[in-house]
Amino acid sequence: MKKILVGIFIILFMFQTSTFAHSTLTKSSPADGQIAGNNLNELILEFDTPIENTSTITLISETGEQIPVEVSVDNNTIVGKINAQLKEGTYQVSWDIVGEDGHPINGTYLFMVDASETTQSPSDQLESDSRGSFNWMGVVLGVIVVLIILTLFTKKR
Repeated sequence: MKKILVGIFIILFMFQTSTFAHSTLTKSSPADGQIAGNNLNELILEFDTPIENTSTITLISETGEQIPVEVSVDNNTIVGKINAQLKEGTYQVSWDIVGEDGHPINGTYLFMVDASETTQSPSDQLESDSRGSFNWMGVVLGVIVVLIILTLFTKKR
């Protein structure tokens, strides 16, 4: 029985990233709550896992007008090209993705446009804001599993 439990724990924690985590938004440009200039021409959303090409972005003004966005997906990043000049006001970004685990996930966030602001290129913002993401939960669970296995195998009978 102990061998079966150990085997289950090993299998579970070997594949913990795919069993415990759904895709999550790690970076966006503009970011949630950010004030951007009206020369903003693209939205960039980066996720912690690859996403499918069927993923979408919707941009809605504070008056409820849907702004056309041309969407492209590359691995874990979705880019929405904005062909219209944005007016001052608050905008809602809604995204719908399908992560590599097959689960559909969606979310929203807001940003503001102020014509007096100068907007840094979205790709420059992501580069200057990029930090490596590290799965601490996986490390902690892995250490716990190793300790359990060592305890089970070194315990004197």
